Amino acid sequence: MTFTKKIEEMNLLGNGITKLDGCVVFCLGAIDGDTVTAEITREKKNFKIANVLSVDEPSPHRQEPDCPHFPACGGCDLRHISYSHELEVKKAGVEAALRKAGKGEIKVSEILSAEPDFYRNKAVLRFDNGICGFSEAGSDNIVSCDGCRIIPELFCEIGRFTVEFFGGDISDLSYLFLRKNSTETEISAVVGTREKYSYLDIEGYSEALCEKYPQVVGVLTKSGDHPEDGTEPELIFGQDYIEEDFLGLSLIVSPCSFFQVNHAVAEKLCKKAAEYALSGEGSFGADLYCGTGVIGMAIAALHPEAFITGVEINESAVADAKENAEENGLTNIGFFRGDSADFAKSTYGSIDFITIDPPRAGCSEKMIKELLRIKPQRLVYVSCDPQTLARDLKKLTETKYEIKDVCAADLFPRTKHVETIVLLERK
Repeated sequence: MTFTKKIEEMNLLGNGITKLDGCVVFCLGAIDGDTVTAEITREKKNFKIANVLSVDEPSPHRQEPDCPHFPACGGCDLRHISYSHELEVKKAGVEAALRKAGKGEIKVSEILSAEPDFYRNKAVLRFDNGICGFSEAGSDNIVSCDGCRIIPELFCEIGRFTVEFFGGDISDLSYLFLRKNSTETEISAVVGTREKYSYLDIEGYSEALCEKYPQVVGVLTKSGDHPEDGTEPELIFGQDYIEEDFLGLSLIVSPCSFFQVNHAVAEKLCKKAAEYALSGEGSFGADLYCGTGVIGMAIAALHPEAFITGVEINESAVADAKENAEENGLTNIGFFRGDSADFAKSTYGSIDFITIDPPRAGCSEKMIKELLRIKPQRLVYVSCDPQTLARDLKKLTETKYEIKDVCAADLFPRTKHVETIVLLERK
C-alpha cells in the first residue's frame, strides 16, 4: 500500500511520524515538514512502518548529508537535518519519553551542546581488503573512515598509515583503538589482534607509528574483538595513559577505561550535575556508577566543603579515579571498586545527595529500592537513554521524590543518542 502524506513529527531514530486511518506510521528517513510518498512494508499491532519512495516537498529542516557514507555507515542517524533542528528533536524526544511514563508535560529547561563535528576523542577502526574504517550497520562490511565528520582526521591518517605498514599481511589485525586528549597533543593506540600470540610485527609498528606521529605517546596490544572487553592490554611502547585537562583538573586516562567521548559537552554536563547536587543544604554525597570519577571530582573541586564517595565496578576506572584525585590534591573525595547497588545497601548514614550515571539499561530494581530506602535530599540522575530514565523516574517519584528540573546534553551530535540530567528532591 502506498500513500502521500505530510510528516507531522520526528523521533530520535531519525524517522518521520504520521497517521493513516488513525494508526501511527513510522516513515524511515522522513523529516517533520516533509510531504512524502511512502509504501507500507510492515504492520504491527499498534503501528506500521513505511519506506519513503519520494520526498515530494522537502521540509525546511532537511539538508544534504555532509558525509559520503551516510546513512550506510550507521554511525550517524541525523545528518539529513540541520543541527539546530536536531537539538529541538532531542529535547522533544526526552519530553515525549517522560510524558509516556505518566510524568505530564515536563519540559526540558535547556540542552547543552557544542561544535557537532569531529568531536569524538576515541574510535575503533576496523580493517578489511586494504580499507580502514568502521563496521557497516547490520553487516560485516567495512566502510572507509575517509570523510567521517565525527572523528578527527588524524585518526583516519593513522588508520591509513597502519594499512600501509602491514600491507597485505593484515588478517590477524582485529582493530585499532585510538584515544586522544582534547588538545590532540597525546594519543594512545591499542592494537587488537585475533590471536593471543600474533605474527604481526607490533613492536616494529609501534616504533614506526610513534616516529611518524609524535602525538602517539603509547602503543599497547591485546587479543580479542573489542578493546573494552574487560581485559587489560599489554604495553609495547611509551606510556599506558594520556593526560587530559577537564574542568581545570589534570586527569590520567587509561586507554580502555570509561571516559566521555565528547570533551566540551561532558564538561558542561558535569558542571550541571554539580550545580544540581549542591543546590540545597548539606554536602555529603555519593557518586554511583562513577567511571573515572569525573562528576564526583567536578563536585569536589568546585565545592571544597563537600565530601563525596565514588563507586565503580570497573577496576581500571577506579585505579584512574584514585590516582587522579591524589594528583589533583582532592582530599574530599574517595573511591572504591564495587557494585553501586551493594554500596547503597550498606549505607545507613545521612547522605545529602547522590549522583547516579547508570548504564543504558538504567537502574536495577535493587538500585531503585536502595535509593528509596536511603532517600537522600537530592538525587541527580544522569541518563543516556530517555526510555529507561522515564521508567526509573516513574518509580522514584511515586512516593519519595519530585522532579525539580530536567536538562538534556548532546554528547553524541548527529546520532540518535541524547543524555539527560534530572534533579529530583525528596518530597
